[in-house]
Amino acid sequence: MMKQMRSRVFLIMAIAVSMGAGAMFAAEGSALTRSQWLKKIGASVTSDAVLRETLGQVAPEEKVEFTQRVLKAVTRMPVSPEEKAAVFVRTAVACIASVAGEMRYKVIAEIFADVPVEYLPVVMEELAKRFDQEYNTLSDAQYEKIASAALTAAFARNAQTDAPSVRDTFAILAFLRGSKTPAALQDKLLALLPDDRMRGLAASWIPTALKDRNYEALLAAADVQQVYHSNKLVVVGHASLHRLLADLNNGESLQNIVTGSETNAPNAAPRFHDNFIEQRSVDHVSASGLRGGGGNTDGGFNSTFTLPRGYQNQGTSLGR
Repeated sequence: MMKQMRSRVFLIMAIAVSMGAGAMFAAEGSALTRSQWLKKIGASVTSDAVLRETLGQVAPEEKVEFTQRVLKAVTRMPVSPEEKAAVFVRTAVACIASVAGEMRYKVIAEIFADVPVEYLPVVMEELAKRFDQEYNTLSDAQYEKIASAALTAAFARNAQTDAPSVRDTFAILAFLRGSKTPAALQDKLLALLPDDRMRGLAASWIPTALKDRNYEALLAAADVQQVYHSNKLVVVGHASLHRLLADLNNGESLQNIVTGSETNAPNAAPRFHDNFIEQRSVDHVSASGLRGGGGNTDGGFNSTFTLPRGYQNQGTSLGR
């Protein structure tokens, strides 16, 4: 009798172990190898659904490289500047939201290093809305800590780029624009720059850029021109924004954004579904008014785009 009981116990343990191993292999099977996700880069820049699905299957330690490669793919897209700007924003938000902890800072840094400088004004503006201190319910001390960590990573990464001072300044602007007390925070963030020369350049560019949204001096320093005329820089819709900093303070994972699942946590981030990414037309890039006429689902990147009307007290250009 005792032998039978022992046999049953061992059998149950063996089944449990085999089931656990099966679950482990199933989880591993759901992740993409590097060679597999590399093949999905092209589809990820044209389809919101593919982008979200792929990000959910890329290993955390490979998210930075994925971000780099997908942004370079967006750069090569033969589409209008308006359409390309919308894809840059969509991709940047998705990549940041797909990681947590220290890796979040590295992905933010990669975005400011890889987005072409002429597109950084619109990308920076849109990220600033999601970095907003009040929106992320952060104290001054918490916001400064997160901004400092993100910028430290960005400055190190930008040192390897074509225009480090310009890119560093755009990164600083993203946090200053989201701060409740930008004047008090500015000197603290400038102090993180590598040398006095870079601090002087950034300090000379920031006032006009922050107050008037005038980025001409920054773009000229990088020897690039604005991708639009100043009165046509389109503001991407900001309804249903995603809190991209809140979880850095409380440790909450934003994996639910990528998978599309919901959570009832008090500070839970909304699902990955912004106004400028129409879920009903996943292959159609839209930008809250920058969407193809009639809501066609086959419009893709050849659709006719129209300027947004904007929200109350909101202009429809970055130049306002």
